[in-house]
Amino acid sequence: MRKLMFGRKKKRKKRSLFKRKGFWVFTTLCLMIVGIGSYHVDKELQPYRDIAEEYDLALIPVVEQPSFILDRKGRELGRIFVQNRHNIPLEEVPPVFLNAVLAQEDQRFYDHEGVDWVGVGRAAYLNYKSGRRTQGAGTLTMQLARNAFNLLNDAEDKGWSGYERKIVEAFLALRIEEDLHMQLKGDFPDFLERKKKVKNQIAEYYLNRVPFGAGFYGVRSAALGYYGKEPVDLEAHECASIVACLKNPSKLNPLKFPEVNRKNRDHVLRRMAQEGMITDADRDRLIALPVTMKPNPIRRGKSHLYELIAGQANQLVGEEALSQGGYIIRTTIDLAYQNKVEESLRAQLEEAESRPGYQHQRYQDFDPGSKKSPDYIQGSALMVDHTTGEVLVHVGGRDYAHSQYDFVELGRRPLGTALFPFIYAAAFENGLNPASQLLDEQLNARQLMVGGMEGVVGEWGMEVREPRYEGEITARRGLNSSKISATVGMGVKLGLGKVVAMAKDFGIDISSEKLLNRLLVGWDLVSLPEVVMAYTTFPRGGSRVAKTHYILSIQDGNGESRYRSDLSSLESEPSCSEATAFQVHSILNDVMKTGNLASVSDELIDAPFSGGGKSGTPYGFSDAWMVGYNSRITCGVWMGFYKGNRTPIHGEAFAKDLAFPVWKEAMNAAYSDFRGREIVQPASVVRLPTCRVSGMKPTRYCSEAVEDPETGELTFRSTSYPEFFHKGRSHGICTIHGSGVNPEELASIPTRREALAMIPIKPQAPFLLGFDPYQSETPTLDPEGQNDQGYVGVENLFIVRDKVRGEREALLRLPKPLRFELKR
Repeated sequence: MRKLMFGRKKKRKKRSLFKRKGFWVFTTLCLMIVGIGSYHVDKELQPYRDIAEEYDLALIPVVEQPSFILDRKGRELGRIFVQNRHNIPLEEVPPVFLNAVLAQEDQRFYDHEGVDWVGVGRAAYLNYKSGRRTQGAGTLTMQLARNAFNLLNDAEDKGWSGYERKIVEAFLALRIEEDLHMQLKGDFPDFLERKKKVKNQIAEYYLNRVPFGAGFYGVRSAALGYYGKEPVDLEAHECASIVACLKNPSKLNPLKFPEVNRKNRDHVLRRMAQEGMITDADRDRLIALPVTMKPNPIRRGKSHLYELIAGQANQLVGEEALSQGGYIIRTTIDLAYQNKVEESLRAQLEEAESRPGYQHQRYQDFDPGSKKSPDYIQGSALMVDHTTGEVLVHVGGRDYAHSQYDFVELGRRPLGTALFPFIYAAAFENGLNPASQLLDEQLNARQLMVGGMEGVVGEWGMEVREPRYEGEITARRGLNSSKISATVGMGVKLGLGKVVAMAKDFGIDISSEKLLNRLLVGWDLVSLPEVVMAYTTFPRGGSRVAKTHYILSIQDGNGESRYRSDLSSLESEPSCSEATAFQVHSILNDVMKTGNLASVSDELIDAPFSGGGKSGTPYGFSDAWMVGYNSRITCGVWMGFYKGNRTPIHGEAFAKDLAFPVWKEAMNAAYSDFRGREIVQPASVVRLPTCRVSGMKPTRYCSEAVEDPETGELTFRSTSYPEFFHKGRSHGICTIHGSGVNPEELASIPTRREALAMIPIKPQAPFLLGFDPYQSETPTLDPEGQNDQGYVGVENLFIVRDKVRGEREALLRLPKPLRFELKR
């Protein structure tokens, strides 16, 4: 029995795991290992935690603020910024957009505390399984930290690996959420409510900061830039398309890569369906839609004008200060005028390219990717308030994206016949006047062929398609009708040196090494600002605007004034006498009313036009100019090519047809704000009756016979008209009709009976004698205006304009005098 008992195995009771010594030894060992490991891990991570502590969390809400460029009436012209963004509150972001972001970037955003440890573990496993890094596990908070503190650049500068940067991002993310909890704890004591507020705040920071490609930062810039909509108006597939850019903004933006973007958009839509944010049916419907762009981005304002103003603002306040953003730059530009001129200029340039004789590159044929400068026709415009020097319109070229060359700032082209007013100003300053006689006839070879550049005999006629030569004409007629031959002849007689000196006084630099006759037809290169400033002389009474300005004031982000223009200190310089300026103005006014621009000037709102203007067509039709003014503003328009050759735009590229319509639209646009008034005759100018044939004071006999081309009958018309002269200058008595005799000299002549030792003729019967048989007027050599006795007032004369010889005249029928008989 005993033996049996010793042979049986005694069943022992199984002890609990927690009572086993080995468990506690193992547990203790594991805890020691974990503790030691945690200590070492914490020790290894401490430098990164310290780095994360160095960043100022107060900078997270701070994003670059653009500086606004405003026109004279407060309308936005553009923005100065590095990153194109515009912040909006989360309430203005549609929920579907935020859901798309969460579906792609951070599905557990509202659950974690800044770092998604589940996501970290999943990413680590998938990366290990694939043998390469395919998952990032970056939460929205971590991405916010990366963007807010530019950690990618910091990592590169400090030589961090990708994992080291991720560690810093994680510590920063934890700090960000913890800090926001502390800020909101007083207002939201409930943890869950506070956590939601924290998450929404982080989402708002994130959506206003992150890049979405194509230079768009933040959701509003991307929505406008890609679809021309406010974020709240975006459709679900549009939201997904924008969100798809987050993975690689430079290579997934739909403007450049629509097909690649579509694939990634569809991935976002599938993720949204997986997360239950949209239905499967919605997913399939949205995936079937194409990616259709309608860009209307926030304007940086990239244009010649933008670059000019940004550069001037940079000089005024400094590059470093301006880079901080928030500045308000108020300019002299008027946006409405600017847009109208740009629109009209585009239309005219397109019209020029459509002409049959146009044989150059066309705008639509230019390849922006060719890295070549465009060869198509260009255009430019400048409008100035010549009472203040403020620039109202500045169009530097046709398309800034194609060419950054600003013609207003850099260009110089031949002025053509728009130089004529300065030639006539030189003549009037040197003794001539608007009534001076010029010879309008074909130029001979000696006048034409100087330098071998002026063409052939007979080409320089009138600025019209079929020039006509009129023989002797007045200087007024020469400028009024842009008589090229007559003007060249006058300039040659006057002397090229005097013309060049006068042009210099007007601010126009004619820098020819040799003074050749061709300079009289505007051969030399000039700039648009030079010409516009020179033309300000005529409405300003002899002085020109010497300096223009674009910026009225600059205000920083704190509302402090950093610059203010002194409008009282207009810089001007004298160009010519007040009398000469008015004489030229009076003719330029005639140009618009009766001269070579009369046929198109009726399209001006200010009609009859109170100012003046002149078109400019260079020899060979290579350029087209139009410059004109009223009492308030002066505007110039140029059209042509940037290249230095003088090839014609087309065979009949007259400035009246090309440049004038743009100038007209500019003046009409400014009419409501800058309506012109009549430019008043100065005291240094007198208006006197003048004989059109001699350019002198008219006499009783200043008339000319005109034969009716049909009947052969002779009629008479007065050659007297009113003209403007420098006060105090004598222009003599008509030597053609009145023999130049002063009536005061006749007082010393003996009486007729004493002078003529002849027996007088006695009439035998009543008869009529002379042009005034009824003795209603007394014949006299007295010049008009010198003696009231026998004076026939201007209102009783036939006031006529210059006419081309041979034109039919109105008939004036006179009664036939009675026959009379003389007896000794």
